[in-house]
Amino acid sequence: MSTYTASQEVADISYNIGSAEQLQISPYVFDEDPVCGYPETVTLVDLPSFVTHNAPTTDDFSVPMNTDLNLIGAYQVTIKSEICVPDDHT
Repeated sequence: MSTYTASQEVADISYNIGSAEQLQISPYVFDEDPVCGYPETVTLVDLPSFVTHNAPTTDDFSVPMNTDLNLIGAYQVTIKSEICVPDDHT
């Protein structure tokens, strides 16, 4: 593998308190070139508890309906993806 990049980055997610749920929003994709099929580990830091990360079924997020006005604000989340190359790779 020579490159590993985010080919589709997460877009800003906006949710209006009291609106209907938002399902499978803001997908992201990490690609390796050439494709080696090594396991990928995605780590999220500071994901708010009211947002669901839908991995491993899909690489996106959902926000259930919520009416808690205390959640109003901006949240920054860090997404890190790593390829786990086996020790015995050739």
